[in-house]
Amino acid sequence: MVGTLTPQAADSLDFEMPEFSFTPKVFHHPDRVFFNTRAFELEVFADFPKEDIRSVSLFYKTDTMPRYIEFPFDLEEKRFTFRYDPREKPAKKITYFFSVGLKNGSLYATPVDTTGNLSPITKYLLDPREYFKKRASLRK
Repeated sequence: MVGTLTPQAADSLDFEMPEFSFTPKVFHHPDRVFFNTRAFELEVFADFPKEDIRSVSLFYKTDTMPRYIEFPFDLEEKRFTFRYDPREKPAKKITYFFSVGLKNGSLYATPVDTTGNLSPITKYLLDPREYFKKRASLRK
């Protein structure tokens, strides 16, 4: 049997979305500036018991790579850190996010926006001479 709703009854239904709950279980703080002449590290922290974690990964792409590349971290390591060297893989910008999969099937990611949707970070790789020159001119 299929039920129908009158327009008045449909207006009375509450379709309010639940507010997204933030849990600091997966944390990443990006550096303020990435330079195109030196390597930098992308690091994530996962606040879960080690025995509950199935996977920790970084997904990244640059302006020279159209698709995300997954970099799975070694779960035996004490730190989840990825080193990117723009001298080896030149790019103008990098876009990335992290994910943590648990053995119970849960999946967490960072960064997310206020509604819980994934919001990858995009950072431009800057020329340090230009950066510091511009910064000095702003101080004057």
